[in-house]
Amino acid sequence: MTPATVAIVIATPAGLRHLASPSERAAAGPAEDVLRGLGAAVRSASFWVQCADPAAQARLTRYLWDVKAEVLAEAEQTLG
Repeated sequence: MTPATVAIVIATPAGLRHLASPSERAAAGPAEDVLRGLGAAVRSASFWVQCADPAAQARLTRYLWDVKAEVLAEAEQTLG
């Protein structure tokens, strides 16, 4: 079994979600799914990305912030 090289913790209103993946790409999808699944509740979600590669950590963090912003925008359109 390949050890996880990327760990993401997402704090949601329902509790913590821990995701571990062997690569940056493998981590992005499940983390996005968790954030999208929150809908408007994503507003109160926060996340932490741990990775030995600082560039990968920065890319994943930016990507997840973009996903969060997109989910919020979609929720506001639905409500507004």
